[in-house]
Amino acid sequence: MIVSISLAIGVILASVVIILIISFALERRVLKLKLLMEQERLSAQKTAEETAKTLFNQWAEASIKTIRNQITETLKKDYEVQLESWKKQEEKKIREDAIQKSINTLLGKIGEEFSPVLLANKYGINLKDFRHLGTPVDFVAFKGLSDGSSEVEVLFLEIKSGKSSGLVGRERMVRDAVKSKRVSYEVVNLGEMIGGLKSELNGDNPA
Repeated sequence: MIVSISLAIGVILASVVIILIISFALERRVLKLKLLMEQERLSAQKTAEETAKTLFNQWAEASIKTIRNQITETLKKDYEVQLESWKKQEEKKIREDAIQKSINTLLGKIGEEFSPVLLANKYGINLKDFRHLGTPVDFVAFKGLSDGSSEVEVLFLEIKSGKSSGLVGRERMVRDAVKSKRVSYEVVNLGEMIGGLKSELNGDNPA
């Protein structure tokens, strides 16, 4: 009887041990499966996040490119309209300015040519006594020459048709020479000069 009880207890204990071993093995397997599932979940989550990030970046880049192109096209059209308007305004100004300058130049030339008519009364000079040079002075007038005056006055006249009456370099030089009385009158015998040149060419020594 005692042997039977001991045997039964041994069987029970063995069964318990086997059950514990099996339970422990199953528990480890379940734990391992849970660990694998968690790793798979984390890997899938990471892959999903990377995929979502890639898709978002692609969408954002495409959207930014589209918006940039739209803004560029809009600005380009606006600038083209403004540029065309500016060109028309400037072309109009240039044409008007060119026409005005041409008119002023023409009036200036006409004024210079016909200025003796105005100057004759102002300075009391006969129109016959005006001589047009053009440069470095416009006119030389011989006041009293045609009127039979005993004293003839020589005037150098520079005509200015614009707003400014300032003289340029050569004009100032002539004015300063006249004011400083560096003016002389010379009589040149052209025949004597030509004769002298002929003598030099022929090798004749002057007496």
